Amino acid sequence: MTKTKKLLGLLLCVAIAASSIAGCSGGGTDTDGAIKIGTIDPMTGASASYGQEKLNGMTLAVEEKNAAGGLLGRQIELVSEDSASQAAQAATVATKLITQDNVSAIAGAQTSSETMAMLDVLAEYKVPAVSPATSPYIGQQGNQYINRCSPDDALQVEALIKYAAEELGITNIGVMYSNDDYGKGGYDGALGCAQKYGVTLTADTFLGDDTNFSAQLARLKDAGCEGILMWCQTTAASLIIKQADEMGWNPQYLGCPGINDPQLFELSNGLCDGTILSSSFNADSDDEFVSGFVKSYREHFGTDPSLAAALGYDAMQVIFAGIETAGSTEPEEIAKAIRTLTDIQTLKGAASIDAETGNMTCPVYLVIADHGTKTFRFNKEVELD
Repeated sequence: MTKTKKLLGLLLCVAIAASSIAGCSGGGTDTDGAIKIGTIDPMTGASASYGQEKLNGMTLAVEEKNAAGGLLGRQIELVSEDSASQAAQAATVATKLITQDNVSAIAGAQTSSETMAMLDVLAEYKVPAVSPATSPYIGQQGNQYINRCSPDDALQVEALIKYAAEELGITNIGVMYSNDDYGKGGYDGALGCAQKYGVTLTADTFLGDDTNFSAQLARLKDAGCEGILMWCQTTAASLIIKQADEMGWNPQYLGCPGINDPQLFELSNGLCDGTILSSSFNADSDDEFVSGFVKSYREHFGTDPSLAAALGYDAMQVIFAGIETAGSTEPEEIAKAIRTLTDIQTLKGAASIDAETGNMTCPVYLVIADHGTKTFRFNKEVELD
């Protein structure tokens, strides 16, 4: 082989290698086609009830943005993957979205355990994600590529405990939490603020697939708990409520955003009526941005938007603002831009992203489960010190 042929072969190999590296970095270099945004949603498995609702909210946001001209003169394409409600699967599909689908950013994952599982993938490929997951652990990892579209649980649990103590006079609270990133994050948040409000906590935990809570409930009842704070998913919460009723016990229920799900009414046989839950979405708001979203969502999907739908919609608002601020579809540039965002228009009002943690600064609302209307009625916005 001549020196010229060897040189041409070497150059060809270098070009192929460079092309392969570029194709694995996320975002790509195509400036003519659609901007791809990945979504990771639990379309199957234990958390599936949230997945379609979140995807609906994101789809509506993209349709509206595309109708208004898109981003940077280009249309937006959603690429959706199913996490199957499994942390390991969330990490796998995050890798696929980045290395095969060449997305510029990711909306998701839905749950805290799924989000924690994909953090290393985001850091490795330097691709940003905006997640509705609320565990405080997420913002404590020092990962520059994860951001939130909801206040974390340290704030949400404090809002519930403050309300219970100061407005309901409940100072002996039992805590039932799932033994995962989500549940433990909520419990840690409760521990961190209980003394501040003069509240005594009695806690018990359970595995995510447990269905018998009679022993835990008996301990909480014997401890004289006047209320139960539940930090888990909808199915577990509904079983806790039904099994307490079977014991002849009717404490005041306080619920996390993870059970702010329309299925709670059916699964609990309506016994959830009067449960007070934390939220970051007030569907009854007279704000034009919120009322416009509610109206459009009803027209598109024939039902009222849930918290999960609102969080999906807001996740896209953060990603859109990041791309517009960066003026680029390159993931690392978008990631940097997201950490500078202030006063983003969201369904929560003007919100900001903390530059150090990626947490969202926004109001915390409390809502009340109303079985008569099968809706979560707005109660109040809680101001925290």
